[in-house]
Amino acid sequence: MLSTVVFLCLAFTAFLGALTLVYHSRPMVAAVGMAVATIAIGALYILLHVPFLGFFQMIVYAGAVMVIVVYIVMALGQTESGPAVGNVQTVLTFAAALLFILHVFLVLRRSGLGAFPPVDPSFGSITGFGDLLVSRYAVPFEIASLLLVGAMVGAVILSRREWR
Repeated sequence: MLSTVVFLCLAFTAFLGALTLVYHSRPMVAAVGMAVATIAIGALYILLHVPFLGFFQMIVYAGAVMVIVVYIVMALGQTESGPAVGNVQTVLTFAAALLFILHVFLVLRRSGLGAFPPVDPSFGSITGFGDLLVSRYAVPFEIASLLLVGAMVGAVILSRREWR
């Protein structure tokens, strides 16, 4: 029962961090929301008996990636230049979010919350993770690395361009 409560608290914290990232108008506060979400997701991995992936999530994303995000936000300044969001869009977004939360609640209620099932002791180990990473998930891992490099190059190009 305690693990279920901790899981739900961490999931809610990750959800709040993601909402802060998406909806806050100040980029630095949004970056902190992203950090909170990634740390909560890392804690969820640890709770799900995958400690290597959890610490990897916290160190790489909440550490290294967040340093880059904060650096880019500080380098570009904190001026908002996007189009104004209308009231209709805001209301529809919150309505969709409430429907999604209601759906998740109903699914969790039907599933019968209980303790997590026991797992194999080798599950989530560095050896098992490494074996899967270089065998079964090698291509998705490389595709993800190419996407991250492309995003970084795009961010640099966008930061160098002068907007009129």
